[in-house]
Amino acid sequence: MSSSKINQRYDQYVLRGKLRHEGYERWRYVFSGTNTVTSREKRFFIELYIVNPGISPKAVVIGQKSRLAMSEADLKYVIEGKSSAQTAGNEIEVKPSYVAVKAGFFGQNGKQINKFFSSSQLTFVRNSGTFKVGDNVFSSDSLSGSVEVSEQELRVMPELLCSAGSMKWDLKFDRNIICEPLYNKKMNFWAPFGAKSTFIGTVVADGQEYAVSSRSCNGYSDKSWGQSLNSPYFHISSAKLTSLISGKSLLNSCVTVEGNIEGTLYSMFAIEGTTFKIKEKRPFKKQSVVYDCSQMPESEENAKVHWSMSVTYGQYLIDLDIYCRVNEMIVRDYEIPQGKRCLLKILGGGNGTGEIRIYRTIGKNIELLEHANIYDALCEFGETEKVGKV
Repeated sequence: MSSSKINQRYDQYVLRGKLRHEGYERWRYVFSGTNTVTSREKRFFIELYIVNPGISPKAVVIGQKSRLAMSEADLKYVIEGKSSAQTAGNEIEVKPSYVAVKAGFFGQNGKQINKFFSSSQLTFVRNSGTFKVGDNVFSSDSLSGSVEVSEQELRVMPELLCSAGSMKWDLKFDRNIICEPLYNKKMNFWAPFGAKSTFIGTVVADGQEYAVSSRSCNGYSDKSWGQSLNSPYFHISSAKLTSLISGKSLLNSCVTVEGNIEGTLYSMFAIEGTTFKIKEKRPFKKQSVVYDCSQMPESEENAKVHWSMSVTYGQYLIDLDIYCRVNEMIVRDYEIPQGKRCLLKILGGGNGTGEIRIYRTIGKNIELLEHANIYDALCEFGETEKVGKV
């Protein structure tokens, strides 16, 4: 299937049927930009997150907002200024229902800024594969929009689950290495259809302007949807690799890993024209995946988190190790479709560094095909946690 047909097929709004009442759809874009004054680089992300749009089409419902369960008798007690032991500590449990635009940046003092809309405010143009909500536009080749949250808004509405700040963007992008879905089941889907993407344009974050160049953006984009978010969650992606064998930049290469899906990881490794896709096991095909995410000893200076993955794929062996400094990572919260005051809390960074090694077994011998350094990797790990009082 050609890349254009893949784009047309999956650049669609997919939440239908049961998924409109218990499901999510997430579009994600990650890239680097350079400060036009200081020349310092920053790693940005922009996301469109749709959750349970059929539950409350006309009003935003944030599940983390406190809602006391009160009967008419309880309400009478409150009006009369009396306490009610019956209602003390009781809250209504709701499922979230909204469209959220999430944007921000990684690194020291990194942040995420969230802007919420009712699902009725979202429009989708099928012919162009374009989503519009408020002043935000997500199309198959461009992104534009803005988010802003003030300190005062956060004090009044801590359920916004973000930091105060502002970000505005106007970008064009192209998917250079496209990958069809690596996981595609009735109630879950993940496709890194922009495993290597180039972005060009501008971003203004907290009043500072950043130029985004196709040469240095190290861009990535993917799409996922389903009935529930992965937990534990594991992700690695980068398109900035340099061979330790030849010393050259690998301009037609990328790595992308996603999981935990049904107890394993799914991934794609593209190395200068050779592609390895690790997805569902095939009969008579030797395949295994071992992975881990752990924090290095806290006593060490510049504490780091270590992502590791080892894949056996037929006659090939792929080892991946990524490190990210704790002080360059942020925690982002996602309300899960099931509600229950649960959040998927993802610890992530955009400046991970590490190595990939690819071997081929020939009889009892092992041949090293490629050994490369990886830079500016998006690396994430998270788990679902119950928060608040229910």
